[in-house]
Formats: sequence, C-alpha cells, structure tokens
Amino acid sequence: MKIKHLLLLVPLLCPFLLKAQSNFKPGYVVTINGQTIQGVINEKEWDANPTIINFKTSLNGAEVKNYTPNDIVYFEITNSVAYQRYSGFVSTDETNISRLSRGRDSSKKQDVIFLKLQQKGPNVSLYSYNDAIKMRYFIADNKAGKTFELLFKQYFIPDMGPVTHVENEFIPQLYDLATKYNPSSVELKQEIEQGSYKTPVLRKISRMINDMAVDNMHYETPSSFDFFVGAGVSASKFKFGGELPFRNANDSKTTYGPTFSAGVNFYTNAKIGRAVFRAELMYWTSSNETMADLYYGQPDKPKIKYHFDQRNITAYPQFIYYLYNTNAIKFYGGIGVTVSFAKYTQVISSTSTSASNNNLLSFDKNWLGFPIRAGLIINKAFEVNASYAIPTTINSGDKISGNYSIKQSSFKAGINYHFSIN
Repeated sequence: MKIKHLLLLVPLLCPFLLKAQSNFKPGYVVTINGQTIQGVINEKEWDANPTIINFKTSLNGAEVKNYTPNDIVYFEITNSVAYQRYSGFVSTDETNISRLSRGRDSSKKQDVIFLKLQQKGPNVSLYSYNDAIKMRYFIADNKAGKTFELLFKQYFIPDMGPVTHVENEFIPQLYDLATKYNPSSVELKQEIEQGSYKTPVLRKISRMINDMAVDNMHYETPSSFDFFVGAGVSASKFKFGGELPFRNANDSKTTYGPTFSAGVNFYTNAKIGRAVFRAELMYWTSSNETMADLYYGQPDKPKIKYHFDQRNITAYPQFIYYLYNTNAIKFYGGIGVTVSFAKYTQVISSTSTSASNNNLLSFDKNWLGFPIRAGLIINKAFEVNASYAIPTTINSGDKISGNYSIKQSSFKAGINYHFSIN
C-alpha cells in the first residue's frame, strides 16, 4: 500500500486511536463521605466543565472508576487543575449577542456540577463553570461557608430594536466581600468598580480580597506555543488534459526536490497538548518533463518534449490533533490548506532540434492545495512527518491557444526540530 493511501486512512483511524488513548496524571479525589483517595485521573481538554472523570488508583491499574459530582466533592490533578462540587442554582439566561432574550431573563435551574478552581485563599475562592450556554463565575465565602454565582446579564431592551442592556450584578457582590475582608484597600475597590466579567480580572480581584500579594498556585494550564524548523523532500507529479499543447500528452514522471520549512505551534492546552493550530511557511521545488503530440498523431511529425521548473513559497495553516499522546512519543493527524506562490522557468524542445526557451504555457501565480498530514514526535523535540496533497489545478486554461489543464499532486516527507524561546 502506498504511503499516500496510509495517510488517507488517518481520519478513519481517529475514533479508534482516541478511544485507546488516555492521559492519566497523578491526582486525588475526595468522596462524599470525606475519604481522600490518591491515584491518577484522565486529564482531558475540558472546554466545558466535566460531568464525569476517569480515575484509577495506580497508573498500571486495570480498573477504571467513573466519578460524577454525585460521588465526589473534589478532585485535583497535581500541578494542573482542580474542581469542586457545587449543588445549588445555576443561571440559564443567554449572554451571547446572537441569542439574547428580549427583556430581562432571570431563569435558573437547580443542579449538581463541578466548578473549576481559579483562585484560592483564606477568605474567598473563585470558580468558573462553562457549558453550552455560557461561561459563569462563582465565588465561595470560605468563612461563611457559602458559594454563589457572580451574576452577569445582557439582554435586548423591549421595543428598542438592537439596543442591549448590561447588568453587572457581580460588582456589588464582590464589593460586599471586599468590604468584609479587605475594607482598607482603595486599589481593590477601584479594581472592582472597573472590573469586567473575565477570568484574569476576577482572579486578580479574588486574590486582593484574600489580601495576597502573590498567588503562586497553578490553577489551570495556559495556552502556549513553540517553534520549529525542518527540511525534507517533495515528490511531485503532473497530469495534463485538454487540447493544445497537450493533446495525447503523457503524465509526467514523479520528480523530487528539496523542502525547507519553519513555523509555530499554538497549543490550546500546553500540558495536554492534543489540539494544535500550526502556522507553517515552506519553500520547495519541483520539475516536470512530458511528451506532447502537437501534430495530432502524424507519424512523420516530431513530438514535443516540454519541461518546466517550479519554485514555491507556501503558507500552510493547519489543525493538528494528537491521536496518541505521551511524553516520549506523540502521533498526530492533521488537515489544512496551502496557499502557494510559484515561479516557473519554462523550456520547450523538440526531439529533433535543440532546446529553446518558450513560455508557451500560462500558470496561475498562486493556487490552493488541500493536504492531509501525519507525524510522529519523539521526546517533544524531533518530528518525522509526511503529507499528501490531492491533485490541484495550477492553471486556469483558455489563456493561449488551446483549452488545457495542468493538475499537480505532491507528497512531502521531512524532519522538524521543535524549540521554545523563553
């Protein structure tokens, strides 16, 4: 089976690889009856707060237990994230501008959920809760033993078209806690009055209510990035169609050229590192040589041998997902789109005469490609990758005499080196 066919199988294998792969990290859970159990927890990229977690008492243990907020009151993954059980009211009104209600919406529901810890101190603890409706923030008055939602509402004003109204109810809620625990801080009051309903802002306010100059605790993994440089080889093939100058033309032989690349990976979660947005810039070359019958099969007339060289600078944004993800080895599949800016050197020669320059063909100066990609990363540094781009038209035809088409497909393989700049 050809390598390009193996690459095409990557999307089909994804569900099976994802099912087999896990990301168990050291941590512990606290049960409803107060028992603390040490073990490992399957850490995932939870865009929304988890409703269930996978837990084992040891990394090599076979038995996996599933815990929900009905089973445990707290769980923590060491040096990563922590979640606290909450039972109470959760607002259900929309804050997304495309789904706002007409008039004030005070809807809420009773629920039992996991809240994500954002900041912890002696006086208050800040949490977040995200689901399909919206992001919400909760705060616990630790000394009073109460946890409640910090309220933010937005809605269309009735009979006033697209005019919206915002209610920052969280500001007086925070002000009450500041008055209770840190009343002498003028800076804290100013921060609250100017505050917005965002994680960094609320985390800072929570820390100030706790009267903590520095918060060294790590509550979540931030987005991060690294760089890479690489080199490899590109194998290209061209297919010709239409009339002049490629009537009865042979497909080109596969030709090879060097590839050089550099780029940056943006991780949605640097510790887990599963979902990656990659921006890559490549330089690569290819060439073509094919025989064309300009004289419609007349045996006494010579065929034409056409040759051109191609040099490309290609921008390659792509989405990569790590299907197998450990510190030692990572395997990924990816999709993307390439935007190539090409320069051509054209030569046409007859089999019976000497070669001569003749820019007979008209090429697109830029064109799109749609490659799929797979790769292996070893020790977070060395990457071996391969990609296949389906045949793509690189000329528009109808530009000179004759209606013709030229399609190019390519296979690339290379090695990248990853590094960070502190």
